[in-house]
Amino acid sequence: MMRTPTTGEVRILQKLIERAAMPFDAELLLVDSMDDGGMGSLKIGKAHSERSFGSVCAELELNDDDGKPVLFSLYLDTAGNPYEMDAFKSDYSETTMLKNNS
Repeated sequence: MMRTPTTGEVRILQKLIERAAMPFDAELLLVDSMDDGGMGSLKIGKAHSERSFGSVCAELELNDDDGKPVLFSLYLDTAGNPYEMDAFKSDYSETTMLKNNS
């Protein structure tokens, strides 16, 4: 189910968008959580299943609240629009920094 991103997700998405020098506002994106064991990967935008992966446009590595590294990657679809944010935590555990919604 599409939803607005949490405050934590907006923070990461905005950093990735800025690195990619793209004209998108992370707060206005619609997202849907992916089944990745809680690491935090997101589908971005409507009609996700009708679109296709195009390229990786930005990456960012941060330490989660427990000190473990998390690699975030922003993927574009073939039309150059945000498609997915991939989150990969080194120990495959849940990424807690994205949960913050305050």
